[in-house]
Amino acid sequence: MNYRTGRIAAAIMAAVFSVVSIAGCSQSGSTGEMPVQLTRVESQKASRGTLELTSTYVGTLSPYTSVNVVPLVSGTVETVNVKVGDKVEVGDVLCKFDDKPADLQLQSAKDAVNTAKAGKQAAKDQIHAARKQADASITSLESQRSTLKDQKKSTEKQLKEVKGSLGTLKDAQDSAAQAYNSSKSIYDKTNDLFIRYQGFIAANPDCATTAGLVSASIPETVVTEVSGGGKENDGNVLVFSVPGEEQEGQENGGSGGGVPQYQEKTVSSEKQRTAAALLKALGEVPIAVEYMSTAGLAMLRDQMEQAKAMQASAQSGYAQASSSVKTLENTISQLDSQIKALDKNIGAAKSAADATAGTQVYDAQIKAAETGVDSAEYQKDLYVVKAPISGIVETVSVTEKQMAAQGQPAFTISDKEIMTVSFYVPESVRDHLRIGDTVNIDSTGGDLKASITSIATSLDQQKGLFKIEADILTIADKSLLSNTSVNLSVVSDSVENEILIPFDAVYYDNDQAYVFIVDRGTDQTRAVRRNVTAGLYSEDMIAIPEGISDGEEVVTSWGAGLKDGAVIEVMPAPSD
Repeated sequence: MNYRTGRIAAAIMAAVFSVVSIAGCSQSGSTGEMPVQLTRVESQKASRGTLELTSTYVGTLSPYTSVNVVPLVSGTVETVNVKVGDKVEVGDVLCKFDDKPADLQLQSAKDAVNTAKAGKQAAKDQIHAARKQADASITSLESQRSTLKDQKKSTEKQLKEVKGSLGTLKDAQDSAAQAYNSSKSIYDKTNDLFIRYQGFIAANPDCATTAGLVSASIPETVVTEVSGGGKENDGNVLVFSVPGEEQEGQENGGSGGGVPQYQEKTVSSEKQRTAAALLKALGEVPIAVEYMSTAGLAMLRDQMEQAKAMQASAQSGYAQASSSVKTLENTISQLDSQIKALDKNIGAAKSAADATAGTQVYDAQIKAAETGVDSAEYQKDLYVVKAPISGIVETVSVTEKQMAAQGQPAFTISDKEIMTVSFYVPESVRDHLRIGDTVNIDSTGGDLKASITSIATSLDQQKGLFKIEADILTIADKSLLSNTSVNLSVVSDSVENEILIPFDAVYYDNDQAYVFIVDRGTDQTRAVRRNVTAGLYSEDMIAIPEGISDGEEVVTSWGAGLKDGAVIEVMPAPSD
């Protein structure tokens, strides 16, 4: 039995109980008339409002930007300085490899320098070999530098393009925000006017158009005859004579009652005053009276929602471009450092290549050996792995005192200032969702808000559902782990500006929903049954599209003897 069926069954049992109670209380004594059976109930006035239903789903988190850190050397990991969940900045040391091989290589390079110096006078035959070695080193280093410069040039071009788009994206973001605020203001003001004047328009359908409303707002002019003639003008009354209709014994222009005189008087009605007030209010919005209908408000609401979605899209585009600028600038800075190191090495190698006979050759050898020292020191630096970006450490794949292979990811760092949550919904919920709608996420760090950025247009064949994606501005919330699941909720259905009453106030006769309206007559207060149309409902409230007017008093509690026409006593609402 579902929740709604159970409530219906409870109502039927209460009705049976009330019949039994009435039968057992037929008389109050042995003689006299049967007293009136009073049923004590509670009541509430129906009012318009918004009812929303939320649905809960499980979503998967993923970072907006993620980088795998790959060591350029292999060997035994000596220390690991970070763990999963740590926040790191660019250049922070993640781990260090056992650099004994690099130390040996560096020592070997230094020994080479010493050997070159010691054999400076005796190693003239090594001039040619030193020249070849220098040339090979120059070729290799220049090739590396050329590659890095090409990478830098390409990255600078990309950075210029992204920076060039920032201004346009910022203007688009500001324009979208302004458009949304404007459309929201128009919708809110029009909706307020609709609520205030819908009764007037319904009672005066001629005022539902601009022309009709303007006409109704003009005061009426009434012309009446004035007896006696010669009456002075007073306020809005205009007195005038009709020439050619003088009576006998009177001349034109003479005084007395012989000349018919008339007066014009401006008359204002309640309808005219209301129409004039509504016309003025519409001009301040500004909006035409034709929008003051359910369809017109729906059109304005759609325009507002479209503007809201465009605002969210513009904000996302600007945030992505800003993040790209930071990443590209970091890449260019790293390339500059590498190019400068290669320039230094190339200069030293060229100096060695230009060496001539005699002691200059040996000097070149020494310098070449010193270049080898620089190269060995550079290689030694590779045994220290540093963070290429700022973010949160997501994975650590190396262990202290264990071997790690070159080229295999050792760490994963994610920029989690923006996280993406993905979840799947049925078609009925997908059709209700819009870009920019809010998603409420339950995390260990507290409730978070996300904004929907993507709504799938095709069905996921494996899940049989539609994929939804939303962005979360986490500000590096450590409680949000990549590729983990979170509970989230979205508004899956809603109604606006409909009559809302407590769910307990609605009963069912087969499939017909009905309520009891409080009829406060001149002599007694009675419960009057009225059939209604039941709409969207939650555990506490239900929307009534048809059958109840705003402000009507509805019985909200069950009482023995409650039926159509029953005399009731409305109890005051319990105090808080």
